[in-house]
Amino acid sequence: MVKYNKIKILLIEDFADYASAVISMISAMGCNHIDHVISAEAAIQKCREVTYDLILSDYNLGDGKDGQQVFEELLHFKIISDDTCFIMITAEINASMVMAALEFKPDSYLAKPFNRQLLKSRVDKSLMKKEKFKPVLRAISRKKWQEATKLYQELLGNTSLYRQELKRLQLIIFKNTKTIKECQKHLEDELDVRVTPWALAELGKIYHSLKYFDKAEGIFKKMLMEFPYTIDGYDWLAKIQIILNKPIEAQQTIEKAIKRSPKLIKRQKSLGELAEKNGDNLVMMQAYRQAVKHGKHSAFSHADEYVKLTKSLGVRLKSIRSEDRDKLINEAKTVFSQLQSKFSKSSGVQLRGAVAHAEFSAIIDDQPNVLKQVKIASDEFDKLDENIGASECIEIATSLQQLGFSELSESVLEDGVEQYFDQKEFIKQVKKITKNKNLIANAQKVNKINNRAVKLFREKKYNHALTEFSLALDIAPNNINIALNRAQATLKKYQQSKNDPDLLYKTEIILSDIDRLSSNDIRYKRYLELLRLSQLMLQNTNN
Repeated sequence: MVKYNKIKILLIEDFADYASAVISMISAMGCNHIDHVISAEAAIQKCREVTYDLILSDYNLGDGKDGQQVFEELLHFKIISDDTCFIMITAEINASMVMAALEFKPDSYLAKPFNRQLLKSRVDKSLMKKEKFKPVLRAISRKKWQEATKLYQELLGNTSLYRQELKRLQLIIFKNTKTIKECQKHLEDELDVRVTPWALAELGKIYHSLKYFDKAEGIFKKMLMEFPYTIDGYDWLAKIQIILNKPIEAQQTIEKAIKRSPKLIKRQKSLGELAEKNGDNLVMMQAYRQAVKHGKHSAFSHADEYVKLTKSLGVRLKSIRSEDRDKLINEAKTVFSQLQSKFSKSSGVQLRGAVAHAEFSAIIDDQPNVLKQVKIASDEFDKLDENIGASECIEIATSLQQLGFSELSESVLEDGVEQYFDQKEFIKQVKKITKNKNLIANAQKVNKINNRAVKLFREKKYNHALTEFSLALDIAPNNINIALNRAQATLKKYQQSKNDPDLLYKTEIILSDIDRLSSNDIRYKRYLELLRLSQLMLQNTNN
């Protein structure tokens, strides 16, 4: 039985009268701690401050993020724990919106209007289920597999409910305690008894990991034939079709998913990328339009969908009647304005956006704006304080060359090679663009030196490794990986000697010279750990 006087509840509802009614219902259940917010941003902030047992969120929250986006962000950024129960409330009758609300699998779903009895029934079931599963889920999250197995078996013996959820838990434990072949056999036996979408999906993933791609494709096709509303199955099928070099079929698969659930930005971008590869500009344009639309208030919006949309608009302009041109030109101008405003703090995005704007201006024969945008791009490049992605680097350099600005194009390529000299596909693309013969030679040289340094480091020859890392940094002074490697080698050398605190100061200097590492970069965690270790060792030395 749920002890409502001991739980904390957050209600996210922008309609005051309805919020008041729901609060009255919850209060009548005996709950003393009820917080109410009217916006998505306020809800996310509240969840950072308070650990809630239950969140009740309306799907439609007016302007800004909707309830699905709130739930998506709370999960992705781990703002709420697995113990928190999330129930979605909606008055929407649109099928695509209902699918969007359910795709991230909230604990339950309530359609407006509802009464106190129905609310209590849904909340009771959701909270009691969370409580039953909490011990085994915690053991799994801590990777205590023996404990998880024991708790799972106890849970299996104590309830006749949740059989499918329990089987999924069993598979998680199996995947971490048994071989992949044993898991395969387990799922195949399970499917002989009863065909379920989760078992088909997991078997398909195992076939994928074993590189049985034809089998995986067959499994996901079967899954979608029998369970057409298991949306993630379309994503997996498309992924496998891409591996099997079936891009047109992959595009058709993603289009089917989007018809059912159109709001996921990542899926719209996948469709845009496939359509671009297949030369289907109309679908590409529509996909990126939707990605921009649904990403307006999302934390998962990226500059990529804005730039790709303007590129597809530019292609479209080359093949339409004159009476439609003004509409597309105005749309592109709006997108460029949104891009500039939304990502105003990112010099890399501003550079990319300005080049895309220049490219579009060339298509509509606006030469003054071409020059203006290239000047903006040049200024942004000069003050660049972050790394441009490898694919973005190729995109920008190619566009600049086509526009006739080879010098800036080469500068962008030089900057990219300094960061991505070890990426074979990137270097292959650079070879097709650059006119600087020394650029590729330098890339090959620094890659060879860095590999030699890494080998010496693994052999614990830290003095020699440091010499090689220093040589590599002389050629590529802004490369973050080399700098982090050099810092780590310096710390290891100190740990060997333990009598040269100057090495710790050198480590801090190396780390302080890294000025292009954002907190979103996957290497940022390593950077912080090296900084923490150097400061801790220095503190111990001073003591």
